[in-house]
Amino acid sequence: MTVTARDAVERGLDALAPLLERMLADPAVSAEHAMHVVVMNPGSDPRTPFDDAILAERSFGDAARWEADYAGYARAKTRLAWREQTSLRTLFAEHPERLRDGDIRVEGAVKHGRWIVGASGAQPWYDHATATIAIALFEAIEDARGDG
Repeated sequence: MTVTARDAVERGLDALAPLLERMLADPAVSAEHAMHVVVMNPGSDPRTPFDDAILAERSFGDAARWEADYAGYARAKTRLAWREQTSLRTLFAEHPERLRDGDIRVEGAVKHGRWIVGASGAQPWYDHATATIAIALFEAIEDARGDG
């Protein structure tokens, strides 16, 4: 059975929800118990404008109660990873010369294979972990269906 990237993302984010619910309950992880995830379309050409290449976004936690714009931060992280076609951890450590004025300087967007996912709402290392786990779930769902 063939699964679309959109199906893999929806199923993967649904599977991620219980883990994030438990993780975000810890104020040491996320003071606002918040997470926003942005997923880029793995079939989009890297030259596609950022907004046109977003496949899905989802908020976890009570977004109406957030004091910060975690969706905006997640988009900023993902936009930078999309522009540079690399994980932010790699960009910051190995290619800081590629950063421009106004670029976000906090990790939390990951590129692995054909996927780019950004996350924001928790400590940056948890944002990075969330994006990494999301990609692993998307790939597993595709692999299980013979599409990966």
